[in-house]
Amino acid sequence: MSAPEPPPAAPAEPLASPEPPGALRALLLATGGVGGSWPRCVLPFGVVALVTGAAATAITFSLRGPRLDPEQGVALAALGAGLGLLAAAFLCWHARRRRRAGRAGQREPGTS
Repeated sequence: MSAPEPPPAAPAEPLASPEPPGALRALLLATGGVGGSWPRCVLPFGVVALVTGAAATAITFSLRGPRLDPEQGVALAALGAGLGLLAAAFLCWHARRRRRAGRAGQREPGTS
């Protein structure tokens, strides 16, 4: 029988985060701060994808019939992407509204 191995020594200092806050700040400055505005872009892209997908689906199914061709698959994918983006935009809007309501309730302790 061999002697049990001692437990490994704890590190002397905590591990550094892989990305310091200064690098994140520099990235936001380099991109113009658009990293925080993506929820506002989701709605317009969702509307465009939905309209494009609906038009392409209507045209391809009226011209080619009910069988599924690659063009119809792409049209349905665009339609689904538009619906997905609109759902994501709604969820972002709803979460933001709840956060704002929570903050407003915290600021005014006398009101419910």
